[in-house]
Amino acid sequence: MSPDKMFFAYVVLCLTGMTVFGLYHEYRRRRFTPTPSQDHVFRCSNCAYVYTDDNDVARSRCPNCSTLNDEIQF
Repeated sequence: MSPDKMFFAYVVLCLTGMTVFGLYHEYRRRRFTPTPSQDHVFRCSNCAYVYTDDNDVARSRCPNCSTLNDEIQF
């Protein structure tokens, strides 16, 4: 085998290994990344407590002081 072919095979093998490792790493990252929650975020106007509630409610009662609060819009 000529040195040119050996060098080419070495470079291709290294690039293939790095590509496989990158794809594996991306697969693992996506698998363990939590999905975004669909819950609404609320902040109590009385005690400033921040909490979440289901996405089907427009107003929610604070778990600390029972004040009705509107959803926070980001």
